This record gives sequence, structure tokens and C-alpha cells, in this order.
Amino acid sequence: MPHFTVAICTAKRPAMLARALESIVNLAVPDHGTLSVVVVENDVKPSSDDVIEGIRATTSVPITHVLEPRIGIPYARNRSLEAALAENADWIAMLDDDETAPPNWLTLLFDACTAFNADVATGSVRQVPDIAPPHWWKPLSDLGKPTGFLRRDAYTNNVIFHSKLITASGFGLRFDDHLTFGADDVDFFRRAHAKGARIVTVAEAVVIEKVPASRLSLDRVLKRTYMVAAANAHLGVLRDGRLNAIATRLPSIVRRSLIGVLLLIAGALTWPAKKLAGEKFMFKGGSSLTKAWGSLCGLAGGTSRYYQSVDGG
Repeated sequence: MPHFTVAICTAKRPAMLARALESIVNLAVPDHGTLSVVVVENDVKPSSDDVIEGIRATTSVPITHVLEPRIGIPYARNRSLEAALAENADWIAMLDDDETAPPNWLTLLFDACTAFNADVATGSVRQVPDIAPPHWWKPLSDLGKPTGFLRRDAYTNNVIFHSKLITASGFGLRFDDHLTFGADDVDFFRRAHAKGARIVTVAEAVVIEKVPASRLSLDRVLKRTYMVAAANAHLGVLRDGRLNAIATRLPSIVRRSLIGVLLLIAGALTWPAKKLAGEKFMFKGGSSLTKAWGSLCGLAGGTSRYYQSVDGG
């Protein structure tokens, strides 16, 4: 009888956490399985006690609440792994505190692991903004890969994996606590893949992410774009060496820089006659240049402080 632990990391977002937990405790559990929840609060002192106690009063699903005072996402994620192992979890599922999962989410992921003999299954995220978004904003796009598609990475915002990835008798993996600037989940699953873990896409397993108004500002969107580009480039340096990382990413940096400049020029020329179209061109141009700059800085060892600010609550 497999035991499933759903792990969620949170910091200063009790309202979002409440919505996430409500969806988790109402999950359908795969046949003959049992379910528990681990909440890791990444803060020097807890702020979610009332939320968690309120959810506990409505469910029979055990909820473990752990405080991780070392600030940084990999610290919190590793603490959640330890808590899951303490509960003898056979399978660990993870999603973010700003997301909600449909009732069949866990079953969809687990069934895909069974059907495709996979160690890891990951779904996609559908972003729903709290307010009417700027006209130039686009939600995360689903790559459209079919269920069962083999891949080499996954993300902790929608994933399930077998405990052998983290047990001492298995792969013994942990999130790299040097990667506090992002990409620690990509790195974790790529190392799992390198050790032989089979990772599949589950197209039907979609979770909903509530996007707060603060994350829809131009400044915040571009800062996130920079963070992702810098983190991935820096990770490439750490894992492949600087010369290999430069050789891999330099062509895309040059291409994005040129495209960015051309789009900015097109936007400036279009804006007087068609303001909205001009703004879209300029946003795309700024995004392209930001990706190029982020990659360049990441290759040079630069990182981002994007996660030091908390969006939502």
C-alpha cells in the first residue's frame, strides 16, 4: 500500500497557502494508497499556524508543519524531503503555495508513472491573474508534449517522484543549496535523469497558479525574465564549466540581442500610429534583451535576488 506525501514550501503567503492546502487535502488518492501533507515554512518564525490549524480541523489527512529558518528555496525543499522520508513516503509530490490542484491531480501523475514505468511525472501550470493583466502579458505556455513524452527535467511546481531519488539506498539526491537564486529544481531532476531516472510528461495534470497583481508589473516581469536566464546560465557554468557554457549560450545571446534591438525599433516606429501594437513590440524587445543580458551575467557568475521579494499573501 503506497504512501503519498505532498510537500509544499511557503513563506509569508498564508492566504495562498490556505487555498493550496484546501485543494491538497481533497485530492483523490490512488487505489490502496494513503496520503499525508508536509508544509515547510521558510522563515525565521511561523506565520501560517492559524491557516494550517484551520485546515486540520476540516480533514483527516495528516499535515506536518515544519519551520526552516535558513532562507532559501533549496533549504526549504530539502527540509520537505527529510520530512517526507520521516513519514515513510513511497512517492513525493510537490507544488507551489500559489497553486491549486484538481482532485484527480495525484492520480493522474501516479497513473502515468505506472503506465510508462517512470520514476518522475510532471504536469503543466495554467496561470490565472488576480486582476486584468496588461495587454502585453502572456501566461506561461504549455509546450504541448503528449502524456508519456520522455524528458530530462521537471519542476517542483507540478511533479511526483519515487522516493528512491532521495533515499540513501537509492540516488540520495538533494537540492543544491548553493542554488538559492533559482534553477535548483531543474538541476535536481537533471541529476536524477543522469542517474537513470525516467521522467515523463502528463499533459492532463494541470494545476492553477494565481498570479498576484504585483507580479504583473513590467518591472517584476522583466526581473523574473532576468532571474530565469541568469540562473540557467549560471547553472550551466557550475555543471559544464565556463567555456562549455559560453560556447553553448553565446549564439543565443547574440541572436536575442539583435532581435531585441530590432523589436524595440519596430515598436518605436509603430507606437505613434498603433499604440498597443507598438507596446507589444517594445515589450518583446525588452524581454529578448533581458534574456540576453541575464544569460551573459549568469555566465559571468551573476545571480538574481528575485526571490527575496514575496508576491501575494
